[in-house]
Amino acid sequence: MKIAKEYQKEVFCLEGDWNRNLKKQTSIQAALLFLRQNRKIDFIHRNCGTRENLAHYLRQWQMKRYSRYSILYLAFHGKPQQILINKTPINLDELAEMLGDKCQNRIIHFGSCLTLNTDIRHVKRFLRKTNALCVCGFGKEIKFVESSVFDILLIDLFQEFLDVSRVEATLRSSYGNLVDKLQFRLVHL
Repeated sequence: MKIAKEYQKEVFCLEGDWNRNLKKQTSIQAALLFLRQNRKIDFIHRNCGTRENLAHYLRQWQMKRYSRYSILYLAFHGKPQQILINKTPINLDELAEMLGDKCQNRIIHFGSCLTLNTDIRHVKRFLRKTNALCVCGFGKEIKFVESSVFDILLIDLFQEFLDVSRVEATLRSSYGNLVDKLQFRLVHL
């Protein structure tokens, strides 16, 4: 069982484009603002449009100056075992390579459809390669607003517990129907 070092966990969010129509301004940033205003959870939000852009911001996230931003929130379209950046797939192994083994005491949340719809062995391999505290996300196609509300609940609960398994247990006991509906998974070693 892995235990976080601190209760307060800030968010480092990398977000892709949700829609080809640039007039539509769908963004998870409003949910992050809600958390900042109501729960004092600070965040950094950056848009990513290329693999290189993603790799750059992942390196930034791992710098000591951002160590208090221990939740990496990857808000992209997804497919099983992948996130998509402008339709370019990046699988869990490629992402683990970008991150390296420098994710101690950090949480990686895939705010994307289907990314964790994969064999648990792939997710555990990702955890071993990155040394992350836990990985969480969804196993099916999700609706943006519904999953955004769930993400608010999730990030809020990460502030309440050091033991990440307690976060999962609380989600299941309080919001079990939504956990099942979204096929939410939280995996730790």
